[in-house]
Amino acid sequence: MRSKSIIYISFICAMLASSIICLAEDISGASAANLTVPKEMLPEGFKLLAVLPEMDPHVNMTEYISDFYGADDIGPAAVTVGIYQWGKPGEAYDAKVTLIQLQDEEHADAAISNYKSNPEFQKPPFVGVDRFASAFINGHNATEIRKRVNGQTLRYLYLWRNKSTVVLVEGNGDLGKSRDLASATGL
Repeated sequence: MRSKSIIYISFICAMLASSIICLAEDISGASAANLTVPKEMLPEGFKLLAVLPEMDPHVNMTEYISDFYGADDIGPAAVTVGIYQWGKPGEAYDAKVTLIQLQDEEHADAAISNYKSNPEFQKPPFVGVDRFASAFINGHNATEIRKRVNGQTLRYLYLWRNKSTVVLVEGNGDLGKSRDLASATGL
């Protein structure tokens, strides 16, 4: 009797696991084509290094969006990350464009809320410098986030949503060039 129960429980677990996998595949397959990071006509000084998972399908994309998980549920997500060189290799950090396709606008808003609640963002990057500011990118209200890099400089990030797609652009220390990279997404 006991082994029969174990078999039933194992069967139910297998069915639940397969349905979750199918759901994740459905959202990533259906929307992955819509997640295109800028590849051509990049702002001056930026060079595309890699597009993930396109260039390496074995990369765990969940790690790239770990800051978007938090108190609010974001549901399944399809992710594309573009990595750009803008300075001398080995001397400058890379710029990134992260696109996250979620199932609806509510989940996209939850992802943005989770990201902005990051403990690192609770204090200003430097005394007298606001962490957040408002920006307008490609017709959308966006949040400009000022992040401290290498202990002494600012990096400009832009975060917004276009319908159910969350866009995070991690630019460089140049406000204008960072906004240009954000605008290059077309989203």
